[in-house]
Amino acid sequence: MKCNFSCIFLVTFLFLHEKVTLVTCSKGDSSWIFQRCLSGCLHKNCTNMKVFASRQPLSLKITGWHCEDECKYTCMWYTVDAYQKDSQQIPQFYGKWPFVRFFGIQEPASAIFSLFNALTHMMIFKFRARVPSVAPMYYVWHSMAVISAHAWFWSLAFHTRDTAFTEMMDYFCAFSLILYNLFLFFCRVVGTQHYIFLSALFIGLLSFCVRHFYYMAYVKFDYTYNVYICSCIGFLQSMFWGVWCYIKRREQYYVWKCVVVLCLTNVLLCLELGDFPPLLWIVDAHALWHLGTVPLCILWYSFLIDDTLYLLKKTKLQGIIIPNPMETS
Repeated sequence: MKCNFSCIFLVTFLFLHEKVTLVTCSKGDSSWIFQRCLSGCLHKNCTNMKVFASRQPLSLKITGWHCEDECKYTCMWYTVDAYQKDSQQIPQFYGKWPFVRFFGIQEPASAIFSLFNALTHMMIFKFRARVPSVAPMYYVWHSMAVISAHAWFWSLAFHTRDTAFTEMMDYFCAFSLILYNLFLFFCRVVGTQHYIFLSALFIGLLSFCVRHFYYMAYVKFDYTYNVYICSCIGFLQSMFWGVWCYIKRREQYYVWKCVVVLCLTNVLLCLELGDFPPLLWIVDAHALWHLGTVPLCILWYSFLIDDTLYLLKKTKLQGIIIPNPMETS
């Protein structure tokens, strides 16, 4: 958000959709049409790798398309054509719909919209222009912007080229962002001056995060377990923010922005539930989900600006002196 009320949800659920659909075998790649094509292609084109490398376009070399990958891509479309001629439903391949790649980018629309989401965190500069550095939560929201942009970078990498490494980084960065957003909620509610409580909470969440990474990387890359953990944390955060907005609805008028982000994010989940083959072999439901979260991130930053200015005004009225952590003693 993988802004950060929306990140609480958008990263959780965009993350969940990908992870539910990623399986080792799908109807398309397990079909005899695909397997026969793949076997012939590997035998014909992948015996002399020097010849293959000399013929491969630069864009495919940069994005890491090996000979076996090329054969899988070619045979995927051969199988799709066969299914269409027989008026059969378009199958998935290795847990994904068939996409037309663009300059080596495996899922062009999702990759571009992931980039858009990453760029929305440039809104932190608008935040800096509007909010004084002495305001409460000022540097906390900066850390949110950096971690969120980093998570979206790996989403971009994963949609550009689905490999074991980019998949794992996409999982891990999204999961760490979800946990960090839970930490941010408590920072906002209890206040950053409660160092002992927040430090203990941070250490606990970090330990849980490391344990999750270890299990997924070295014990079992368990999609079901990952979905369950992410959905529980996402639901917990949504409940927390919802209750907070209800309590503050009269005192802080701007919380409607937070509510809108929450509601629209859940509406966008309908795109994930209504999955369909990509339009023009480029745009699918998941790509539209990515696109829909872009304006929500912008609205979230607007909420952050209002909320941080509110906290600053409140501390001034209470006569609290706020130290600037960037100043040296």
